[in-house]
Amino acid sequence: MLVLVALLAAVPGFVYVVGLAKVNARPTPADPALFSHEAIAATWAQCRDESPVVVRATNPWGVAGKFLFGNPLRTTPGERSAWRIASTHNASHSVGSNLWWHTSGVALTIWITRHWSAEQIGATLVRDGLCK
Repeated sequence: MLVLVALLAAVPGFVYVVGLAKVNARPTPADPALFSHEAIAATWAQCRDESPVVVRATNPWGVAGKFLFGNPLRTTPGERSAWRIASTHNASHSVGSNLWWHTSGVALTIWITRHWSAEQIGATLVRDGLCK
């Protein structure tokens, strides 16, 4: 029984690693110094996020818990914007079937929230024009 519980607890981490492995390269964050604070704040507003946005690092177990026991459509502002970046990246880099697109998109969203600052996410939204 303990082994079964341990295996079930490992599943979100395994899915994250496999999903991230399917991503062709990682997106590169924009340099926030290249954009004015006003441009970044305006882009956050166009994305329906309120500035200043604070990005909380997510993890595979939190996402799995939200999917299984919460509302998977309820996201934080930084998470929503990280998903925009991840889905746009995956759309231009083939990852396979629809299942893999979503799995790698969630994995890349987790990766972005863990490795990029809110300023980098905002600058990338401006650079790539993702909230028009």
